[in-house]
Amino acid sequence: MLLDTTQQLLVERIRDIGHPEAVRRFFGLLKELIDVVNLPNGDSRLAFTIRKDQKAITANVNFFWALRLVKPHRGEPEFWLTIKKSAQDQLTDFPEIDFSGVSQKSGYIAAVIGQSSAHLLYQPTVQQCWLDCLPELVETGKRGPHSARHNPDVYRAAEDEAFLSELIRLADDPSLGERHPNGHTVEEPGADYETPARNVPDNQPHNLILYGPPGTGKTHALQPYLRDGRASLITFHPAYGYEEFVEGIRPEVVGSQVSYKVRKGIFHKACVSAVQLAGYATLADCLNDSPDNRQRKLTQAPAHFLLIDEINRANIASVFGELITLLETDKRLGAEHELWLTLPYSQERFGVPANLYIVGTMNTTDRSIALLDIALRRRFSFRELRPDPSVLPVVETVDLAQLLRTLNERIEYLLDRDHQLGHAYLLTVSTHAELCDVFRDRIIPLLQEYFFNDWARIQLVLGDNRTWGKEPDQRLIWVRKTYTSTATTNLFGDIPDTVDEVVSYEINPHLLAHEYEQVPPAAFVRIYQKSV
Repeated sequence: MLLDTTQQLLVERIRDIGHPEAVRRFFGLLKELIDVVNLPNGDSRLAFTIRKDQKAITANVNFFWALRLVKPHRGEPEFWLTIKKSAQDQLTDFPEIDFSGVSQKSGYIAAVIGQSSAHLLYQPTVQQCWLDCLPELVETGKRGPHSARHNPDVYRAAEDEAFLSELIRLADDPSLGERHPNGHTVEEPGADYETPARNVPDNQPHNLILYGPPGTGKTHALQPYLRDGRASLITFHPAYGYEEFVEGIRPEVVGSQVSYKVRKGIFHKACVSAVQLAGYATLADCLNDSPDNRQRKLTQAPAHFLLIDEINRANIASVFGELITLLETDKRLGAEHELWLTLPYSQERFGVPANLYIVGTMNTTDRSIALLDIALRRRFSFRELRPDPSVLPVVETVDLAQLLRTLNERIEYLLDRDHQLGHAYLLTVSTHAELCDVFRDRIIPLLQEYFFNDWARIQLVLGDNRTWGKEPDQRLIWVRKTYTSTATTNLFGDIPDTVDEVVSYEINPHLLAHEYEQVPPAAFVRIYQKSV
């Protein structure tokens, strides 16, 4: 590789820092900065500088240090992340973080993190404080042309992992000048932080879908995964695609100019978060490591969870695309038969780390398991969540557990088990008024959807059909009018051909009008208890 002046200066500074892992972490953060500020290489508001009198690489945004990698005269390399002074209190729980001013009059301060505490660079609170500050730095008024000399190869090294790897290799090349001070080849050390305990529930498969009828607690079952902050949550919808999930080219307007950039989706970011928990700065670092070292790190690392609510509402085969094969346990990075591929837009190598777990929820009223893509079914484990009447109490003489059992048995007979009602519909009911609210606002509208406004069958479910024996004031669905031949003749002047007897229905007017004192508890008791 023939070096020009800017490249040689960058190589010399990497050599001065003398820690390849710290360098890779810095350029991984620099890539995030570039994505957030969305400024092209050479923009006057953005300058990546290498000072000859300091062992440092600095990213400047409108004259402010936004990010620095510094090798002090003594001690380990340090990462300086500029945050708002008002955000400093959010980081007081991390004694490993020091703080330093970036200028006397500004409202910003640098959070200083040593290489031995580098795992804090990926701690969600730390990341958010830093990333929230960057757009504000971009909007800060310029104070004249940028006088510091911008090194375009720093920008290139952040965007091109192969170029960065070559620079790191050259930094240890004796033909380019003095080697590392110790006179030996610099080897990239392993992760130098204490690995937290693996946070994986028992019998947790790598790919899991929780499925069942609405109200059975599928979304609630995702909450435990969110407790320690090592999880990403997304809800699928019909328009969701590969470009939003993995990566895609998106237009962005800055001022009056339109630019097109490759943006990473939540799946890509979740994979990066997972390898960062193993001590890698980027996916490229993970893939550049030796297979044995990669397996050791990913096996011991904490788990990161990608939680996908309503996973079946999108076209899953289209969303995952060619990555579906990489989801298999034995094809993941760190596994025996690990695989990776090149992404179509960024042309970056990509793999799914072994410590990433995917948990999705699926509402079976939208689509049954049998209709899912076969390739997806083969790669996911499925656990059914059923209605649990045993958690429901008795409320003002109404046995909610028996009420739910009866409703679901009738629904299963008339439709199927996938359309039953979950216990969550009744779980918060503690008064007669709340029970009326649930039936008026949730259960009856859901039954209208299930049965396409076939009121006769809705009556069967609620026990409002005449043969069940409810008193008229106890019924939730009333017969408004039955059109006999005489009534039909009066309406049309004649009886239309092929018209059977017609019955019109209405929801109990007292229920609709919130006149719950006119809706007796027996209206619900008699759903499951036949009149004698």
